[in-house]
Amino acid sequence: MEKRRRISNKAIVIMKIISALGLLFSCCLYLFMNFDAFKRDLGLDSEVPLGSATNPWYHLIFPVLLMVGFAFVVYYVGNMIIRVEAKQMWKADNLFIVYQIVFTGLLLITIWRWFLLDLSNALFPSVIMIISGTLNLCTPKIIDNNNDDF
Repeated sequence: MEKRRRISNKAIVIMKIISALGLLFSCCLYLFMNFDAFKRDLGLDSEVPLGSATNPWYHLIFPVLLMVGFAFVVYYVGNMIIRVEAKQMWKADNLFIVYQIVFTGLLLITIWRWFLLDLSNALFPSVIMIISGTLNLCTPKIIDNNNDDF
């Protein structure tokens, strides 16, 4: 006989949505706490133009990757919410591996940026990222044939 799980697919999806929203919140917090650094990286600061010795071109990669990560996390959360509303919980986990890759990338570039470029405001957002990542890793996989949700 198959062993029953104590947690439903709906609860798993809600936990994944909460962890993704935690990641989105920490990325937004990181952006707004270090807004001047992002303006400099994008070349919007006239005192430090993009391509100069103090602001090389590769600094442009970080804000672009962060914005692409924002967009994907918003899409991921939207997909999860649509699947919950449509009673298709088993399809909500389709993008989970891609989400984990994006999450790991965002975490690594944020911590890299924090350590190498000495942004003093990155500790709190990085802690939120680590907590939401741990919650995400602790959630079990959604089972396709759980008949309790139908």
